[in-house]
This record gives sequence, structure tokens and C-alpha cells, in this order.
Amino acid sequence: MRNQRERQLKLLPFLLGYFRRYAILAVVAAFFALLYGLSTAMMISLVDPVLGEVLLADGVTPSVVGTLTNGPDEGDGASANTASGLEAKMGGPIRGLNLKARLDAAYSRLKETFGVTDQTVVYFLPILAVIVFLGRGLTGFLSAYAFQQIGLRVTTDIRNDLYSVILSQSSRFHAEHPSGELISRIVNDVGMIQTVVSYRVIDLVQQSLTLAFLVALLLSTHLQLALICLILTPMFIFPIIRFGKGMRKSSHRSQERMADLANLVAESVRGHRVVKAFNMEEFEFDRFKRVTRRHLRINLWAQLLSTLSSPVVESLGVVGMAAMLVYAGRQIRAGELSASLFVAFLVNLIWMYEPVRKLNKVNLVLQQSLAAARRVHDIMEIPNEIEEEPDAIELLGVEQGIVFDKVSFAYDAPRVLHEVDLTIRKGETVALVGPSGAGKSTLINLLPRFFDPDAGRVTIDGIDIRDVTLDSLHAVIGMVTQVTVLFDDTIRNNIAYGRRDLPLVMIREAAAAAYADKFIMEMPDGYETVIGESGLRLSSGQRQRLAIARALLKNAPMLILDEATSHLDSESEYLVQKALHNLMQGRTTLVIAHRLSTVMSADRIVVLDDGRIVEGGAHEELLKMEGVYRRLYDLQFNV
Repeated sequence: MRNQRERQLKLLPFLLGYFRRYAILAVVAAFFALLYGLSTAMMISLVDPVLGEVLLADGVTPSVVGTLTNGPDEGDGASANTASGLEAKMGGPIRGLNLKARLDAAYSRLKETFGVTDQTVVYFLPILAVIVFLGRGLTGFLSAYAFQQIGLRVTTDIRNDLYSVILSQSSRFHAEHPSGELISRIVNDVGMIQTVVSYRVIDLVQQSLTLAFLVALLLSTHLQLALICLILTPMFIFPIIRFGKGMRKSSHRSQERMADLANLVAESVRGHRVVKAFNMEEFEFDRFKRVTRRHLRINLWAQLLSTLSSPVVESLGVVGMAAMLVYAGRQIRAGELSASLFVAFLVNLIWMYEPVRKLNKVNLVLQQSLAAARRVHDIMEIPNEIEEEPDAIELLGVEQGIVFDKVSFAYDAPRVLHEVDLTIRKGETVALVGPSGAGKSTLINLLPRFFDPDAGRVTIDGIDIRDVTLDSLHAVIGMVTQVTVLFDDTIRNNIAYGRRDLPLVMIREAAAAAYADKFIMEMPDGYETVIGESGLRLSSGQRQRLAIARALLKNAPMLILDEATSHLDSESEYLVQKALHNLMQGRTTLVIAHRLSTVMSADRIVVLDDGRIVEGGAHEELLKMEGVYRRLYDLQFNV
């Protein structure tokens, strides 16, 4: 419970930090909300004199002012214009704030001074009420629009910052958080925050201010009755808090199930071919329905809490009203409270129902938003294990080479790499081979700092890569991987990737060197052809050649090739190998390949087994060692 409160308290500065960016707009919104609440209170306060004059004219019940200025047994002509006179006629101190009596007495003096008749008041006050009501509508619109501006801007900032945090996180973070979950937090959770900030904060501010003015009116009308209402307040607050906590828990679970749904959909869409090939449509649909059923149960419970809260609060309100009526009835019979004063008090109390009802609804939605904000905050609070030092230097290129110095690494346990020592000279092509799980991909993933080693260090030209800026490190490394990453964009933009100002001539040169220009020009729109999500409108070989063209255009001095020719047919592999040959010219290159035929021409072949370097040398040298490399070679070539 304590940890939960601490986490909730952290949300306050987290959210306020965004609101501070729009402090001026927030002040404007709050000012209009203040005017809205004031105009609401003014409109309510105008009802009492009008109602009083009408009732007085009909001979029913004196108005609030009339009752206080006339004794209960006197005619309409009798008047007492001071608070002390009122107290004398009531047989003692008025059972309300003295301020109320003075205001009512001042009202009577004002009528006499300007010669305003009761009939004039009846016609004038409705006109004033219309003006105040129009002002209330205008200030309500302005404050609502200002708060919606803040809400949209704040949630846009939160969404941008969250996406930035996710992009900057390490590969370990992405391995632990499925893509569907991250998408759900960016879209659904931030969307929930937007709903509250844009549309509910205005209710919170407006109705709170209105309620504050109404409480002040109650206190000024009759102190003892107002205190009774305040004493009964905890009876309303307790269920509101309880319902709010239940709503927050339900909302948190609901958002988690939404993340499960998003992840399930992402997986099944990405793997739709496997789903169809194994006739697993029904199986995947059943998985989806199980998650939606859990989501439905949670939402039904949340809806029950939301629907039940209003009747419970209203029922308690009736109980409180009954208690107040009993007390007021005794006061009236004892002559200590006038009937019209009680009517005025009751009217103000009834006006309080609407802000209380709206604040109850705001609380329920606010709890949902807090659950979503906590999920967003949790992601943004995860420390990035790949941090850049404040005094990091720029890496300008590779002059000497790369050194892996006694590098060890473990994802969790056991270790994947054990004190690996490896030196790669500038311009050298080094191939890493070994059985699956030997640590090849892990080793090269340390170079661009997708992970940091648990022990040892990686240096470029003698400089620890943890001491250089990430931007400059990534700028000197080109990469082509087994899983080709392309985007739902044009071929031109996929090759240029972010550098939209590059001339088409340069892009075509890179594509030609990657043996991709021919098939690109045969497409309907050439380089402007949109290739679909992940480039699925292209063949595997075509996608791989676009990735090589992108690396060629980057022209980085270091190159990582991770299974760049796997899963290709012979013709595609031939073209890709020719493209890779062009790409590797003059670059320091690290190659991973299971097909030994693709690495025989490397300057040096390094063999890893169980996270350790066990052999190294040229192809012919390794065959003579009769070790791991020879065993892999014999298996592949059926020797």
C-alpha cells in the first residue's frame, strides 16, 4: 500500500511538469473557470430575491429579505433596516452569519435609496439573470476551449516523450517489452490521459469553484445548517473514494488486457502466413476471444462501479437531507428559523447537487486516467542501461581498428560470452562462425552498443566506445542483418532513410552498386513505388538488396553483416554476394554466416563455441586444425 501511494505521488510532479509548459494558457483557463463559477453563484443568488418578491406579491411566503426585515407577525409595511433591528424582531441573535443579515439589510436600504419598488425588482432581476447566464455560457466556453488546448498539447508532449524514451532504450528493454504492449501504452494509455485532461479537468476546475461559491452562500445563509451539511460530508466522500479506488484498479487491469490484445494482434498479423499454413486461424481466434472475454469482465465490473456510484451518493444525500429537514423543522417550530430562510438555504443546497454529481463522475474518470498515467510513467522511469557520458567525445572514424578486450556478457544467466579477446585491424574482414548459441550475434551487437558488456570493454582506436557519443558511434557503423527492416514508404525513401534531401542520382548509384536498380526501374512507379509494410511486396532477395543499397549510401567505415545472405535462393544469393562485395570494399567488416561458403574469402575466420573463441585463422588453416570449424565444414559439405 505504501509503495502504491509513493508511486501515485510521483505521478503528480510527472504530470505537473507537462502543465508547466503551458502555464500562461493554464492561468487563462483557470481565470475563465473562476468567472464561470462566479457567474453560476451570481445566477443562483439572483433567484432568491426574484422568488421572494413573487411569493410576497402572492401573499404566500415572505422573501429571504422580507422575512429578515419584517417580523413574523407584522404586515408588509413594517420594516427594520439594520441587523440589530432584525435580531430584535427575531427575539435574539439570528441563527446564521451576521454577514447575511447585514447584506439583506443593505439590500433593503438600497431599494429605499433608489426608490426601487418590488415590482421593478421582479422585472429587473430576470434581465440581470439573463446577462449573467450569457456571461456564464461565454466563460464556460472559453475555459473549456483553453483546457482542451492544454489537454491536447500536454498529451501530445507525453506521447512524443514516451516514444522518444522507447526509441532510445536498449535491445534488452525491447526484448522484455512486447511491441503490442508498447503500442498500447503510446496509443491507449496516453489517449486515456488525453480524455481526462482535455474534457474532465475543465469540469474539475469549474465545478470545484462553483461548489466553493455555493458553500460560501450556504454559510452566509445559515451557519448552523451549513455546519450540519459539512459534518455529513464524510458520508459522501467515503463512497466516492472507495468507488474511485475500485475504478483505478479496474482501469489498470483493463489497460493491461488492451496491451495483451494489441500484442496478440501484432503477432498474428506478422505471422499470418504461418497461421494459414498450419490452419491455426481457429486457434488464434480462440486466443483472441479469451483475452477479449477477460477484458469484457474487467470493463463490466468498472461499468458497475461507475453506474452504482451515483445512486449510492444520491441515496446518502437523501439521508443527509432528511436529517437536515428534521433539524430545520424543529428550528422553525421553535421560532429560531424562518420558513423563507430555510427555503433559500434549500434552494442553494439543491443547486449543489449538479457540481457534486459531476465531480463524482470526474473522480471516476480521473482514477482511470491515473491508472493509465502510472503505466506511462512506469515505462518512462525505466533507466536506460545504454547511457551516454556527459563528457562523451565525437568518434570521427576508424584509424587503427576495433578491440574486444576480455568481454563478458549475460542476458540473464548463464553467461553468453566469456572473456572474449578479439582485435580487428582497419580494413580487415573478419568472419565469425560457430554453432547456434555460440555468441556470435551477441558479440557484434556490443559494437553499436545495443548492449553493454558486463565485464571488459570494446574500443575503437583505443577509445572505449562508452566514452564516445552514441550518434557518432552509430554514424561510423553500417549494418545489414538477416531480418531486413524496410518501411511502408517509397523505395527511394527506404534507401535514403531519413535523408529526403539526397538527389535521386546518388540513390540510384547506391542501388546500382547493390544490383537493385534494374528491378526497381521495372516497377510501376520506379523509385516512388510504395513497398508496403516491411517491404512485403518485394521478394526476399529484393528486400536484402535494398538494405545493402541503404548501407552503401550511408558509406560508413565499419560494416556489420549478420546472416545477410540467409534464406535466399541461389540466384538472389549470387546477386546479393556481388552487392556485398561492392559494399565491403575499403571497410572494416564483421561478418556472421552459417554458410561457410560465404566466408571462405574473409581475411580471417574466428570460431566461437559456448561464448569463447576456440579457433582463428584463414579457411585452409582452420581445416587443418581438425577442430570445431572442420566439424562444421564436414557437416555442411557432407564430407
